[in-house]
Amino acid sequence: MPQTPRPAPAGALSPFALSLLRPLLRRIALWHRDLTADLQSATDPDDDAPGIGPVRPDVRSLPPQLRMDEPYGATPAVHGMRARDITRAIAEGRDPWAEADGTGDTNGLFDPPIDAMVAAARFAALFDSAEDVAAVTRDRALAVILAPGPEDRRLMWAQMDSILGWLAELDAPGGARWRGIDTPVPGTVAGDSRDRALQRQADYRRIIASSVRQGRKTICFLPDTGSMSEIERALCRRVFTLPPPSREICIEILRATHSATGRVAEDALRDRLPEDGALAALPLPVIEGAFCEATTLAVADALADATARMRQPAGITLADVVLNAEVQAPIDRLVADVRAWMSGQLTWDEVSSSVLLFGPPGNGKTLLAAAIAGSIGGPLVATSYSDCQKHGHQGDMLRALSEKVEAAIRAVPSVFFLDELDSFTHRNAAHRRSDYIVGVVNGLLEHLSRLNDTPGVLVLGATNFPDMVDPAVIRPGRFDLKLEMGNPNRAALVRILRLALGDDADGLNLSPLADQLLGLSGAQVTALVRDARGLARADGLPLQQRHLEAAARRIAPPPDADFLWRAAIHEAGHMVVGAACGLGLPERAVLTGDGGSVEYPRPRIETRKSARARLATLLAGYTAEQLVFGEASSGAGNGPDSDLARATDLARRMLFEWGMGDHLTHLPASGAIMRPGDAVDRAVQDALSACLEQAQGILRQNRDRLNAVAEVLMAERELSKERCREVLEGLHPTIAKPVRPEPAIHDPEPPESSG
Repeated sequence: MPQTPRPAPAGALSPFALSLLRPLLRRIALWHRDLTADLQSATDPDDDAPGIGPVRPDVRSLPPQLRMDEPYGATPAVHGMRARDITRAIAEGRDPWAEADGTGDTNGLFDPPIDAMVAAARFAALFDSAEDVAAVTRDRALAVILAPGPEDRRLMWAQMDSILGWLAELDAPGGARWRGIDTPVPGTVAGDSRDRALQRQADYRRIIASSVRQGRKTICFLPDTGSMSEIERALCRRVFTLPPPSREICIEILRATHSATGRVAEDALRDRLPEDGALAALPLPVIEGAFCEATTLAVADALADATARMRQPAGITLADVVLNAEVQAPIDRLVADVRAWMSGQLTWDEVSSSVLLFGPPGNGKTLLAAAIAGSIGGPLVATSYSDCQKHGHQGDMLRALSEKVEAAIRAVPSVFFLDELDSFTHRNAAHRRSDYIVGVVNGLLEHLSRLNDTPGVLVLGATNFPDMVDPAVIRPGRFDLKLEMGNPNRAALVRILRLALGDDADGLNLSPLADQLLGLSGAQVTALVRDARGLARADGLPLQQRHLEAAARRIAPPPDADFLWRAAIHEAGHMVVGAACGLGLPERAVLTGDGGSVEYPRPRIETRKSARARLATLLAGYTAEQLVFGEASSGAGNGPDSDLARATDLARRMLFEWGMGDHLTHLPASGAIMRPGDAVDRAVQDALSACLEQAQGILRQNRDRLNAVAEVLMAERELSKERCREVLEGLHPTIAKPVRPEPAIHDPEPPESSG
């Protein structure tokens, strides 16, 4: 009974490739049968080796083509079977197309040579036409076959001489075109020093040059076109890419290894075999082990089980992760686009497939990478600078990074996650490791280019300090989306608490806790819930509100009302002065147990007017405290990221880097060392004083507005951009009108936050 025809499967091999591949696989099977029979006969001539059947002396006297076809000449057991019987047989794991009618025998190979068969099938699958074959076999041809994975190249180097010999035997007349082909092997050895690796590479180039001088045909297996030498670039007329193992290749191998008829249950196998990307990610020994199963369907099931185990670790999806809205929306779009690509609705160049995640630690950058992998149904291939660096010197580190890159490419759709990007620092920075960093960053750039050129690989990078990363690493094209993973906002805190508490969240009042926890990371909040559960266990009680509140007090003691009011006045000062100066609306204002912050977008360029507006706004918190309480607290100048620190740096840059002072001399940060009373200090102090007076004047005129905004902050603790608009414009309809932009200079800094 014939199988019901289906449309050509995705990744189907061309008719020309099949005309090479099927005889080649049968020839390898015949070689293996003869070898196994000879070994069995030599060791135990009275018994037959398991799985190969009796060896008939007359078989070897048959012509070669008949000898290759003879093991596959049985009538399929499916002949005459009813549809329900076929369905039952397949459900039981039997393949009625592969079994011989009457006996049920599959004439399977004992311990099949899968390494040789996989290499041969992948090589034959390269050729879609006679012209493709000619590009490799014509006189003095030099062909380059790209095999990105080092294991792939090692496999092909090990098997190519045998594959070419078998092809020559099958070719007519005489197989001359497949003979006399060199396949040089680079003599690389793990652990080589850089000088030794360069020497081995030079030796390999000399072998290529020798083959060319002698007019021999040559096949070179290289990781990428960037590895081609001048000789290879000059003589190579065609660059091939070695196809990975696929379902169609597995089916063709099964015809030769597990069938007495040359046929298999193709549709059932395609349904059971894993997707091509998952199959290609399997190590070769795993594939070899699966082919030791007794039936075609058992092989498919073993491969599917192995890929499922390999792809299982992600384990979570976006439903298990809480994100702020400004991160959630683009991530949701990204996952939707990848799913659309997987279903053929989008091309990969329409997908923004690379994301830089930055922000303070503890907010789930690694967790998000795993959740994205789980949401697209692909594996997470994760590494970091320190993971790679621990392998040894520069060459070993780059080799470890390369292996991770290869794993992601072989397993599409997949997520490649690289943590600690800030360790790939600026190459032009002067320090004792400059040469090392230059080599490492250059190697990373090559890998990022390969990853971005590979459809199906999402590239995620993470850093706590984006300013420390070499700019070439995070430019558009290598990382298209840049998302700040900041501390969770109030709504996200409630969701994190609910997710961590599970069913215990019922009946608990989480809103006051969210107010108290503003400013903490997601990891701290999750740890708080674990602590609360520990307190409940110690009491021998179910988790209660008081346990959560006690755990919260350990990491975020509730501030007293006086402290909160001072912080509210401070942050309200930023908001009122920023709106009045034309700085615009804050993206977010928040009041936390440690103080608070008002976040403004950073303009792409600065003018004298916009810089002075930012200076006045930065000094407004200090001014508001003086106005309301008679003196300022340490909050305005507490640390290198404080208002006064940023205002001082902004004034220095305005005067001595951007040409907005009395002189055009460019004096960068490393040269503008300020000492009390010197020229730089006096100029910066004058600029700060002028902007301080501006802030004082605005707040004196808007004292009622200052108090009103502070009261809203005290009541709500967190204001979105739209809520800031409502508060500020509700108090004064014209206060937040934007100023007209002026011609200006570029400012490369990231967005800032006033606190």
